[in-house]
Amino acid sequence: MIFGWTTCLTYQAGDRRLGYDYFSALLDEMKTHGMSHLIVMMASHGYFSPGNHGLAWPAKNPKLKPQLDENALNAHEEMEFFSRIIEKAHKMGIKVFVEIKYLGMIGVREGYPEIEFLTTHDGSYTHKVPPNTSVYERNAIETLHICCDSEPAHQYMRDKIQDVLERYVNLDGIVLEHPSYTQDSCYCRSSRRRLLQDTGRDRHEIDKEELIEWKSIRIRDRLIDLKNLIRSINPKFEYGFYTGVPSTDGNIVGYQDNRGHRTETLAEVGFDFVMPYCEGRNRGQETEMIEKVIEHLAPLQVYLHTTIRRDMPRHYKLPPKGPEYIRNVIKWGREYAKENDRFLGMTFFNEVKIPEENRQAVYDSISAKNSSLR
Repeated sequence: MIFGWTTCLTYQAGDRRLGYDYFSALLDEMKTHGMSHLIVMMASHGYFSPGNHGLAWPAKNPKLKPQLDENALNAHEEMEFFSRIIEKAHKMGIKVFVEIKYLGMIGVREGYPEIEFLTTHDGSYTHKVPPNTSVYERNAIETLHICCDSEPAHQYMRDKIQDVLERYVNLDGIVLEHPSYTQDSCYCRSSRRRLLQDTGRDRHEIDKEELIEWKSIRIRDRLIDLKNLIRSINPKFEYGFYTGVPSTDGNIVGYQDNRGHRTETLAEVGFDFVMPYCEGRNRGQETEMIEKVIEHLAPLQVYLHTTIRRDMPRHYKLPPKGPEYIRNVIKWGREYAKENDRFLGMTFFNEVKIPEENRQAVYDSISAKNSSLR
């Protein structure tokens, strides 16, 4: 069973400017406690983590440069250190993946002026902008959810992925978070035009089932395109994808379908693994709901994203996690892995923002006997 950390170069780091020494020490800890996989978020978003915003590597593509996080050490060529972390990890037998989100940052409009964003039936953004919002936060919200039907948005994602993977070509792979729709999106010009082109009908003319099928095909095709790009850079790259939320209303199928994440079409992409979210939304019924999500995602292989933060980011409300929760969820995971060979393991998030007692609960609960992602 695999265990690992999901961490970041900047997200929730606050005033800390994390560098080589921090992540080198983390690798030493991981080796000591038998962890074999590290996922690193390569950007942060100020809507959730004020003070940390932008891409955290020294992007070469000039269209990406307006989105660089100047507060991230790794975003400066002369201070770039992540390549050395990858090298050290491999010498220790630890795999390293980067996590890239299908979303925009402040500055994305400068490089991609025609970009469009997920919008609802009334033309508003899927994240509401309160009237007293600061200019900075408004820009962060408005540039957040790009629409995969927007050609400039998808080109931006191709550029972003290509830039990071060509720099870190010796990675083990990439995990993509999103693209997704919502139940009430997308009504941007690009989506409506594409829907009409593909089906001959507008949003007000198409029935629910056909719309869900169309959404799933659109997501599938975008993900296949990105997979082809990823494998063209390095055929050995593994490809993971975040999907599957144990929704509190119990309607797992409906939630997934409305996002465009129908299991049948995701399976056609050819992922090496998918990553459902275990965040404690269902409190005492969380593991029961997680099992239902994993069942729904069959035949896909699952590496579980397990949130163990006590202090949640701004605008991201989840129940706080403590040592007892961590011990219980790992105990459940161990038992469940014996019954389901599609359950590869668990990664714990967010390593840079957990109290020491939560960290120790993870280490005390895992063993050194780990395998590799198949």
